[in-house]
Amino acid sequence: MAVLKSQRDPDLSDTMIEVGRRLWDRGFIAGTCGNFSARLDDTHILSTPAGLAKGRLTPDDLVVTDLEGNVISGRRRPSSELRIHMAAYRLRPEIGAVVHAHPKTVVAHSLASITLMSTVLPEAVVVLGTIASVPYETPGTSALAFKMEGALANHDAIVMERHGAITLGRDLFDAYDRMETLEHAAQTLYLSHTLGRVEALPDDEIERLLNMVK
Repeated sequence: MAVLKSQRDPDLSDTMIEVGRRLWDRGFIAGTCGNFSARLDDTHILSTPAGLAKGRLTPDDLVVTDLEGNVISGRRRPSSELRIHMAAYRLRPEIGAVVHAHPKTVVAHSLASITLMSTVLPEAVVVLGTIASVPYETPGTSALAFKMEGALANHDAIVMERHGAITLGRDLFDAYDRMETLEHAAQTLYLSHTLGRVEALPDDEIERLLNMVK
C-alpha cells in the first residue's frame, strides 16, 4: 500500500508528540486517557493510539487512518473515540486538528451540572466562541459520536458531561491552545464563584467580541 508523503513529515509527528507532553504536563490527561489527531489530506488523518500514555509517545506509535476509521499505516490500534474526530473532519472541512482531553476543572463543572459560560471572560469568547455542552453518553461509542455532531458542526470547544472536552483548531497547536483556554476559563470561574456572584457579559458585547474573529 502506498505511503502518503505527509506520513513521513517529521514536523507533524513531532508536533503530536509535543502536544501529548503539554497535555500531560498541564494535567489535562492522566494515564492512557485522551486522544488527538491532525488532518493529513482530504481523506486521511494522523492520530494517537489507544492504550498508550500520550505524554510519552514516539513517532512509531502514531496511526494513519482514513475518514472511515480504516487503518492505513501504523502498528497500533486507533482510539475508540476516533469516531468523534472523523465526524469533526467530515462536518468541518476547515478544521485541521482535534484534541480530546480530561481537564479537571472542566470535568468538575460538568459533574456539578454547572454550565461553563465563555460569555463571562472576553478572552475566552474571542478564543473559544460559545462553548457547547453535550449530555452524557458511553465513551467510545458511535452513540456518543452521533450525539456530538450538532455541537461539532457549530462550536470549537465542547464539554462532554462526566467525560472531558473536545477542542477543534486550524492545526494541533491551535486546538491545544483552545483546550488550555477552556481549562483556564473553568479555573477562573471556579475561583470567582467562591468569591460571589458572577455576571455574564452583555449580549451586545458578546456579539462585538465574536465579530472580532470572523
